Amino acid sequence: MKRVGIITYHRANNFGAVLQCYALQEMLKRLDFNVKVIDYRQPFTELIYNPIRWDIMKKGLTNPRLLVGYLFKVFPILYKRTQVYNSFRSRFLQCSRPVKSGREMPQCFDVYLIGSDQMWSLHPTNNIIEPVYFGEFTVPKGSSIQGYAISSNIESLRTIGKEYLTGSVKRFKRLSFREETVRDEVYQMTDMHGEVVVDPTLLLNAEDWNRLTTYNLIGEPYLLTYFLSNNTDNEAFRTKVSVFAKQNNLKVVDMFDLAYSPIAFLNAIKYASVVFTTSFHATAFSIILKKKFYAFRSANGRDIRYINLLHNLGLDSCIVSTGDIGSLSLEDINYAHTDLLLDALRQHSIQYLKTL
Repeated sequence: MKRVGIITYHRANNFGAVLQCYALQEMLKRLDFNVKVIDYRQPFTELIYNPIRWDIMKKGLTNPRLLVGYLFKVFPILYKRTQVYNSFRSRFLQCSRPVKSGREMPQCFDVYLIGSDQMWSLHPTNNIIEPVYFGEFTVPKGSSIQGYAISSNIESLRTIGKEYLTGSVKRFKRLSFREETVRDEVYQMTDMHGEVVVDPTLLLNAEDWNRLTTYNLIGEPYLLTYFLSNNTDNEAFRTKVSVFAKQNNLKVVDMFDLAYSPIAFLNAIKYASVVFTTSFHATAFSIILKKKFYAFRSANGRDIRYINLLHNLGLDSCIVSTGDIGSLSLEDINYAHTDLLLDALRQHSIQYLKTL
């Protein structure tokens, strides 16, 4: 049985990061691989998701207001979030011993699988290249480094630069990407042409994910919002959202107010009457769970991640701009054609994993 070690952002207290890791692990187990998540503790990820922020407390020594705000408002939220995420990881992810650098990489795997998520983006690592995510570590003789559904953005790739990327891709036996735009940019920069595969969350179906869900936390029809960009996460736009909800007899519920854990995130989407979002994984799970949803164009350019997915699944009508909100409806989405397209992409991706 081939041993596979996953390297990804499983330590981020982020809904999509943890759930995509879980999905990749579960699919590899179904394909009869011996799987572990390599418990790599990326320094910046550990810093920003640690509820005990010594950097903030140090600044608070000369700014009592900052310190009080952190201790009584920020810390309790971060602590609760960390507890529920650690509980999910402990229960659902099969992790190796902690690894703090490439030099400590376990030498017991046949395949070191890097991906999915924003592995080649710079914003999750504070605009610093993380060598581990580009395969800069020693592996046993006969083992390989491979990539699955690696994502990034064009700005990050160009900042990383042609020279570093060209050297990096040579370490990989195979590479695949989540978006065609990323695949094409890497090809232009390195002459390495990878495949395009689906995000791991899309490898599992609604039945698989429903096994993790519990119950409706709201108890009445609601519009779920999950906005991550400035042009949607502002008071003026939220006023328009409230008007839309009132016209359709829905309560507005914000994901940040409702979901502290990955399972609560799934529940929030599953029981929503409609989802408004600028999140890739909220979009992906809306599709998986066959929800009414609208993915709003983002001002920060990161919308290409879900726009690419929606184009490939024939769901262009779900891509809207903030100015379109007055013309939106609650009509059901006909998922029949989408299911056929998604199944084809899913099977192609599963075949890629079978041949690790």
